[in-house]
Amino acid sequence: MNEDIDQVVQRTRQYWFSDGIVELSVGSLFLFLGIYFYLQSILSPGSLLLISLQIGFAFLLIGAIYISRYLINKFKSRLTTPRTGYVSYKRASKNQRIASIVIVGLIAVINAALFLTTPLSMNWVPAITGLIVGSLWLISALRVGLFRFYLQSILAYLLGAILSLTNLEIYQSLALFYGILGSVLILSGGLTLVVYLRKNPPMQEEPQN
Repeated sequence: MNEDIDQVVQRTRQYWFSDGIVELSVGSLFLFLGIYFYLQSILSPGSLLLISLQIGFAFLLIGAIYISRYLINKFKSRLTTPRTGYVSYKRASKNQRIASIVIVGLIAVINAALFLTTPLSMNWVPAITGLIVGSLWLISALRVGLFRFYLQSILAYLLGAILSLTNLEIYQSLALFYGILGSVLILSGGLTLVVYLRKNPPMQEEPQN
């Protein structure tokens, strides 16, 4: 009985990712980060644009996240709901929200600590970033049970480790990390969306008497 309930819960979670829209959104967010770090690597130190980007990073990121969430709901209402219906999900619990805040805080603290220590430790920033992103994606894979999420998690681990072994400047490494991972997520989400649209044409409304 419990196994049947677990399977239903997992299928419900999988439904949220069945159209690939979330991957497209997260991939676009990662590409945004890739472009941000690429600009950091090419702009002259002390330039007004560089200082503005550094000061406004938190606002840019928060804004991008909110826009991403808005677009996910918008596209799902236009593409997913007319085909396979709407599923209402419970809001994250207080403990889950606290855990998310703690994770984000840890990411900020770890990266700040690395940047404030010796330049040699900066080589490990891509590896730490890959460890964090890969672990978050692995948690999603375990909760949802989608094979492609496991592959994306492994890619994040490997990509972070490989970039840490190169002699690239730190911002170039982060630009490549988010740019490559974002492109993979967009490709995966795009293919998933194409398959979903082919399998699920819009439901025809029943004629009214």
